[in-house]
Amino acid sequence: MPIPINHEETNLEILARIAKVAARKFDCSLHIDFSDGNRQIEFVGDETNKALIAAEMEYLFDADSTTE
Repeated sequence: MPIPINHEETNLEILARIAKVAARKFDCSLHIDFSDGNRQIEFVGDETNKALIAAEMEYLFDADSTTE
């Protein structure tokens, strides 16, 4: 009897952890659940900070903004 294996994209988990840190910078929190194949995100904090968190993530991964 074969054993089912659930392959999870580890890059998404790493991005989720970085997003959580970015949220904490703005006194917010993210709960990201990858269980059972569902990807659910719960945001706790000031809704106006969502744009700032997204901008922070964009800045972190923008190749033009990195310094040597």
